[in-house]
Amino acid sequence: MIPFTELHTYIRAFFLAMLFLTLCSSVCMSFWSFSQKPLFTKIATPLCGVAAFIFLLPFSAFMVVERNNIPIVGNSFYHTFVSLESYIVISASVGLFLVMLLIIVFYYKRMRNSISPFSVKESVDKLKTGICFSYKNGMIKLINHKMDELGRIITGKEVNNALEFISSLKNGVFQPGVELLSADENILIRLPDLSVWSFSVKEIDSMYEITAADATDLYRVTEELKISNNELQNMNERLQQYGKNVDELTKARERLETKYRIHGELGKALLATRLYLQNNDGNSDEIINIWKRNITVLGVENDVAAEYDVVKNLFSAAEAVGIAIDMSGEIPEKENVRKLFIEAAAEALTNAVRHADAKLFTVKFYSDLFSYSASFSNSIENISGEISEGGGLSSIRKKTERAGGRMTVSTSPEFTLTITLPK
Repeated sequence: MIPFTELHTYIRAFFLAMLFLTLCSSVCMSFWSFSQKPLFTKIATPLCGVAAFIFLLPFSAFMVVERNNIPIVGNSFYHTFVSLESYIVISASVGLFLVMLLIIVFYYKRMRNSISPFSVKESVDKLKTGICFSYKNGMIKLINHKMDELGRIITGKEVNNALEFISSLKNGVFQPGVELLSADENILIRLPDLSVWSFSVKEIDSMYEITAADATDLYRVTEELKISNNELQNMNERLQQYGKNVDELTKARERLETKYRIHGELGKALLATRLYLQNNDGNSDEIINIWKRNITVLGVENDVAAEYDVVKNLFSAAEAVGIAIDMSGEIPEKENVRKLFIEAAAEALTNAVRHADAKLFTVKFYSDLFSYSASFSNSIENISGEISEGGGLSSIRKKTERAGGRMTVSTSPEFTLTITLPK
């Protein structure tokens, strides 16, 4: 077999270089491997370095001595090493190099699959959201690339002091082209590229946390909603005004119809009275009741046209013509509901006086979680004419349905008008 020292110079240099790389890798990895797992790598890493050093030192010395022709005498350890067979040295150098290479690959994979302070910083830097943590004196502890980029765009310089950066955000000290949209809890800033960023500053223990999020789409949608809300508000105001105009026209038409109806009733009463006075023809009690009913209708119609919150006056007029009132519950305070219930009460009482010789008029107000309801009932003693929804009842029904409610009318066993409106 050929001793290692008799191989070609370049071959010896190649394998000694492998031993040198093994030694350097072992020195670099040994300090770090003691803080890692498993135990095998903690032992194998420094052992590879020691073994590489044992082989590297004498053969490196031999090459130096050989080049400079320096005689070395009396060192048996040295002569033992330099006389080793080539396969022993080559096997040792290749084996130690491969073991060290496997340890390096093991730790590389371990680092790739584990979390370290460097991996956290790398992840934070890749975020599209700006993040910055600082101490109370403004010294930066952690800042990612996005926050640093935003700081340069907004203030024209890097974020080196968090307190100065926070002051610039709140006071609007910006570069040209940067606009402060809102200085509330979340600071909204529009950049020269028209993107909108939301900045939030929070105090956490002894540190400040500054975050920046892209709010371009949210701001655009918010502005569109504001415009839509304004348009809807204007439309709602126009509809309300239209509703008021419709109510006024309906009232005017109802008053006109009432005038025609009262005119006809009064004509009949005057004609009956004239016949009785001239010819003593007719029943005086019946003629008096006709006048009472007409007077009551006049009072009811005038009260409804002039004032809606007149329940007591309405019922007083009914009692004046001999109709007893039985009322339970309380009328709702909501204006539009109260108004419609009063109109319905007036119409129901008018029908009780005009179409039937009613003795009892019952009113019930009640409500539940979702609606207000009112019912108006009267006994039918002597019905005069057919009750239909041609006039006042038809108007009450339209108003009820326009308000989202419902109205029902029944005449058996007694006349009952029921109205239900949503809350």
